[in-house]
Amino acid sequence: MDEKGQTANNSKMHATILGVIGIILVIVGAAIAIIHNPLRGSGLGTASIVIGVVLLIIALLRFTYKRTQ
Repeated sequence: MDEKGQTANNSKMHATILGVIGIILVIVGAAIAIIHNPLRGSGLGTASIVIGVVLLIIALLRFTYKRTQ
């Protein structure tokens, strides 16, 4: 396996990890924002959703950018 194949696979793995973490944060943030619990008014749910969406966008950009090269 050449070096280019190794780096492409490594970047794909990083994008996948970022995507999984982003999905988890969006789900947890939605659960905190929707379900009535002590953290409902804290803004933690909204922050988790925003961070999750940002991670998903970064993962998508990283996956598509590295795939075209």
